[in-house]
Amino acid sequence: GWPRTLAEPNQNYGRNPIGVGVSYPLGIVPSSSFSGLQSETEEKVKFYACVCWTDVFIASDDELIGKLGCAKLGSEEDINNQSPPYKYPLEIHQSTPLRVLHRRSSDVRSRFIMGLSAKRIDDHWFRLRLSTSAGTYVKEFVHGDCGRTLPSIQSMLGGRTDITELDCEGMAI
Repeated sequence: GWPRTLAEPNQNYGRNPIGVGVSYPLGIVPSSSFSGLQSETEEKVKFYACVCWTDVFIASDDELIGKLGCAKLGSEEDINNQSPPYKYPLEIHQSTPLRVLHRRSSDVRSRFIMGLSAKRIDDHWFRLRLSTSAGTYVKEFVHGDCGRTLPSIQSMLGGRTDITELDCEGMAI
């Protein structure tokens, strides 16, 4: 839980005329408090929606979901109830992304795409809904990060793919 000094009610909460403030008194807490928070995040499942573009011609929804091995977006299966013939949950291997490599140690981490559903928008655009294990780099799962995430949406489609919109829709603990 929260350190006791932060859990105590603050009489001035929400009354700061210039906006959000910091509650006092703040206290020093042991490092074990952070490790407890960190361990809780490893067990979370996060839900995302995104819009993607690919240079691969997508003729139909059936072709798209066939290549991705997923459910059709909006169908009964969607991302919450996937069983064969779908290939989810899917284990992926992600090297530390190039965009964060300057601040994170280089490592290969296994993550899971718990569920995926897709819908074609037009010949090159499509929507995805996915649920992932905590710590999954979703943008890199889509574009592959120069081969540093495998498999990726790009590798499954067989052509350049990028993400143009990403929205976190929720989280389950």
